[in-house]
Formats: sequence, C-alpha cells, structure tokens
Amino acid sequence: MTQIITKPGSTIPPLENGDKLTRIEFERRYEKMPKLKKAELIEGIVYMSAALRLRTHIPQVQLTSLVFL
Repeated sequence: MTQIITKPGSTIPPLENGDKLTRIEFERRYEKMPKLKKAELIEGIVYMSAALRLRTHIPQVQLTSLVFL
C-alpha cells in the first residue's frame, strides 16, 4: 500500500474535469469535496457530470402553460 505524505496546512486542489490523476490522488481529492455529486476516474482521467441548470427550462414551461389556457 502506498502512503501519501502531505505537509500540514497544505491545501488539496479541487477535482477538475480532465485532470490526470492516480487512483489514490483521485480518492483523496474526492473525499475532500462533499458537495460533489459524481466524478469518475477512467484510465487516469477525471470525468465529472455537468451541473444541471433549471433556469433554462422555465420560459418553455411558461410558454406551454399559455398555449393551454
């Protein structure tokens, strides 16, 4: 088992889509990001899902409700 030694007070950079990491580094960063919903490490590359934006759907819903009135 490999151990990673970090300096006290050092900050862990956040996961970014496209990062090239080892499994150990990926897991260390993933654990430090509790709000992150899903991230995957595939062949050493980090893949993250895009954030869902509900605001883009509101005008269509309003338009649909007007059609049915």
